[in-house]
Amino acid sequence: MRRADVALLRGELEKARTSLDDAHAAFGKYDPMAQHAIPLARIGLGIAAAQGRIDEARAELARAVEPGFPPGTQRYGWPLLAAAAAMEADVRGLPSAQPGRAAALDLIRTAAKRLPTGVPWCEAFALVVAAELERAEDRDTAARWEAATQALRPAQRPYDLALACHRWAAALLAEGGDRETVATLLRQAHAESERLGARPLSEQLELLARRARLSLTAPDPVGSDDPTEPAEALGLTSREQDVLRLVAAGHSNRQIAEELYISPKTASVHVSNILAKLGVSGRGEAAALAHRLNLFSGQPARS
Repeated sequence: MRRADVALLRGELEKARTSLDDAHAAFGKYDPMAQHAIPLARIGLGIAAAQGRIDEARAELARAVEPGFPPGTQRYGWPLLAAAAAMEADVRGLPSAQPGRAAALDLIRTAAKRLPTGVPWCEAFALVVAAELERAEDRDTAARWEAATQALRPAQRPYDLALACHRWAAALLAEGGDRETVATLLRQAHAESERLGARPLSEQLELLARRARLSLTAPDPVGSDDPTEPAEALGLTSREQDVLRLVAAGHSNRQIAEELYISPKTASVHVSNILAKLGVSGRGEAAALAHRLNLFSGQPARS
């Protein structure tokens, strides 16, 4: 279970899945106790979300929440709800994620209302869950993420703190907040994610820094204040950006070909190149990444 958790945070999804399967096999035919079952569900949810299998991720949450959280298991329940809320925020706007979305958000809210805190770090996670739910509805604020980040600082959970710093920095940028504060948050979070080997988070921080024209090492902003197109920062050509927009909208290769007036074979080649550049294994994972990083911000495809 620990190997699966570490592999997930490092973006090693196949290793995470294998280790998770090993953990389930080790427990045998009997359901593990809640202190094991809830983390296993969180890891399964995280793997499915990273691979774009939204329905499977939601099913993991539903199975874990359905029996309720026994007394004393809030230390496991809050991270599960935080992971589920983060996934819903990451896939907002993804067409394939819309069916069942409202029910999933309601399930998270209901579970959060029933889950006690009791200790400061659980209270911090309650703030994270509330902030992620607001992000899922495109109404998160820098103030909300600042409160969650400050509450996490004494909790000695470096990955969760780095992730909250990333969210706070993104919210500040969206609000036109202080760029030096943004730069400091990004540098701190990036240094920690690199130390932990958390590649997906490191890449998200690097992309946000490039979009904001901020250095992760220099003390001052570099370049102009005009943001770089996020898809260009990933090395995608203009045509590949158009194709990825359609992949993220759930289009097949044939539909992409018809939309862009190219052959299905050419569309297939573009998709393969995109998957290689994004470092993902399939269309669902590419679509999830595009929406998680908000690559296109609703821009139409170019003709």
